[in-house]
Amino acid sequence: KWNFGSFGVFNFGIFRADEPDKCLGVAVYGYMKNQNAKLFHHPNPKAWMCELNRLWIDDCLGKNAETVLIAASIKLIRKTDANVVAVQSFADGRLGCGTIYKAANFKYYGFHYTRFLRHVRTGEMKQQTFTNSVQKAGYLRQNIGYLLGDYEVFRVKTYRYIFPLCKKFQFVGKEKPYPEYDKGMEQIEWERDRRKIKANIICLLDKLVA
Repeated sequence: KWNFGSFGVFNFGIFRADEPDKCLGVAVYGYMKNQNAKLFHHPNPKAWMCELNRLWIDDCLGKNAETVLIAASIKLIRKTDANVVAVQSFADGRLGCGTIYKAANFKYYGFHYTRFLRHVRTGEMKQQTFTNSVQKAGYLRQNIGYLLGDYEVFRVKTYRYIFPLCKKFQFVGKEKPYPEYDKGMEQIEWERDRRKIKANIICLLDKLVA
């Protein structure tokens, strides 16, 4: 979930014909995190670009299963909502640089860095709640831990891929050649105003326990 609710506008599963009740993979499509971002041009005022938010495939299906599920689900999205003019997805640089999107003929539009924090004792990775004060309880828990030195900070390349569904779709950025294979994350220092964080924590705590 994000501030506006659930990501899952379109939800697809993959099943074997002889085991119709056993789900072996899911593809979840929904709204972009920032729905107001003007990332593309299209003559249809109702046009929107959905995002592949989650993708999981059971290892038993073998190679190319991700590509098959993506291709089949995009065909169903086209039939379901004519206002969807493109599908966007991001490849997590901790795992690779988007090989499945290359295989599915997505176009590549560069990368940006995403910040992750890893708990030094549990190894759990966190991303959004450190700066998202709308999620009050999560903000409090994570930032108290941050002030106590419970987290290591890393930056990761996040690769943007888009599959246009209409010839009139124009992304604001330029298409780029597919990136060379890269994987991993880099430990960094994250400079933050600790006094401001402390003040925010006190203010939010007062609201929660008032």
